[in-house]
Amino acid sequence: MFFLAQTFLIYVIYLGFDQAFTREYHDHENKRELLQQAMLVPLLGSFFFQLILVVFAAVFSQLLFESPQYTRAIYLFALSSGLLIFERFLLLTVRMQNKAIQFSVYSILVKFMVLFITLLFLFFGPPTFITVVYGMLFGQIIGDCLLILANLALFMPLIRQIDRNLIKKLSRFGLPTVVGTFLYSLLMIIDKMMLRYFADFAALGIYTAAFKVASALMILQVSFANFWIPTSYEWFKKGKPLIYYERVSHFIMFVLSIFFLLMVFFKETIVILLSQDYLEAQYLFPLLCFYPLMMTISETTNLGIVFYKKSHLNIAASLLAVLATSLGHLLLVPTIGATGAACATALGYLVFFFARTYFSMTYWQGFSVKRQISLSIMLYCFALFTAFNRTLWLEKSLVLLLMLFVVVLYRKELKQVTRFVQERKINKA
Repeated sequence: MFFLAQTFLIYVIYLGFDQAFTREYHDHENKRELLQQAMLVPLLGSFFFQLILVVFAAVFSQLLFESPQYTRAIYLFALSSGLLIFERFLLLTVRMQNKAIQFSVYSILVKFMVLFITLLFLFFGPPTFITVVYGMLFGQIIGDCLLILANLALFMPLIRQIDRNLIKKLSRFGLPTVVGTFLYSLLMIIDKMMLRYFADFAALGIYTAAFKVASALMILQVSFANFWIPTSYEWFKKGKPLIYYERVSHFIMFVLSIFFLLMVFFKETIVILLSQDYLEAQYLFPLLCFYPLMMTISETTNLGIVFYKKSHLNIAASLLAVLATSLGHLLLVPTIGATGAACATALGYLVFFFARTYFSMTYWQGFSVKRQISLSIMLYCFALFTAFNRTLWLEKSLVLLLMLFVVVLYRKELKQVTRFVQERKINKA
C-alpha cells in the first residue's frame, strides 16, 4: 500500500510541468530560467499537499497501514514529495542535454542511497514493513539532497519575478497532461485496489511478485525513454524525415519482443528469485510485461500528440485504457483472482497503446504501424496462454516459433543494422 501511494504521488505531483519543460526545452534560450519557472507551480502544489498530509497524518496512516500510529512515516512522506520535484527536474535537465554518463551517475546515486539506507535500517532495526518504509524514505531524502547540492549552480541566481507568459505557455501543455496522468496513474493502481477488495493479501503478494519480475523490461523502457525523448524533439526541430522515426519504432519493437520471449523461455528460473510461496507468479509476469512493453513502443508512435502539443488527447487515451482495464478487473478478479488482474492489466496497456497511436496519427503524418499492432496482439494472446498453460514443452516450442516469426518479420531492419555496423567498422579501420 505504501508503494501504491508512492506510485500515485510520482505521477501527479509534477502537475504536467515536467512534460511541458521537456517540450519547451529546445525552444527556450535561457535554460536556467526555464527550469526555475517550470518548477514554481509544482512546488506550490507540493506545499499544499504536504500541509494536508501533516494535518491528517493519522488518517493517512490508517488508510495506508491500517493503523494510525505511523504518523512519522507520513511526515517523512510529505517531506520527500517536495524533494521529488527537484529530483525530477534536475534529472530532466541533464537528460535534455544528452549527458548520458552524468544522468546515469545521478540516477544510480539516488537509487543507491535508497538501497543502502534501507539495508542499514534493516540491519540495525526490526525486520518489519515499517522499517523498510523508513529506510526508503530516508534514503530518497538523502539522495535528493545530494543531487540538489551537486546542481546548486542551476539555482544561482534565483529568478526575481514570475514570467506569467511562460507559466501560461507551460500550463497550456502541462495541465491537460495532469488529467491524463491522473487517469494513467489509476491504470497503475487499480489492479492492486481490485485485488485488495475482491481477493486477499496472498493474491496481492503473488501479483506484486510477478510485477517485480516483469519490471526487468522497465530497464529497457527507462533507458530508451531517456535517450528517445530529447532525441525526438531535436529531430522534429531539425525537420528529420519520417524514415528516422520509423526505423527506431521497428527496432525497439524487435528488441522488446525478443527480450520478452527470452524472459518467458527461462521463466522457471523465477524459482531462484522468489520463495516457494510465490511460484504462481511465474504464470502472471508475461502478462504484466505489457506495461513496459506497450509504454515503450507507444513512445515511438504517439509523437503527433507531443509534437503538436495536443496533450488533451492523452486524456482520451488514458480514459479508454482505464475503462477497459476496470471492466476486465470487475469481471475477472472476483473469479480468478491474481490471474484475472494480470489479464485485465495487460488488456488496459494494449488499449492504451492503440489509442495513443491512433490519436497521434490523426495529427501527424506518421508511418505504418501494422507490424507493431499485429505483433502486440499476437504476444498478448501468447501471454494469455502462458497464464493458464502448464505444459512446459508446448510453451517453449511456441516461444521458439514466435522468436523465429519476429526475426522473419523484421529481417529487413536486421539487415540494415548489420550493414550499418559493418560500415562503421570499415570507417574506423
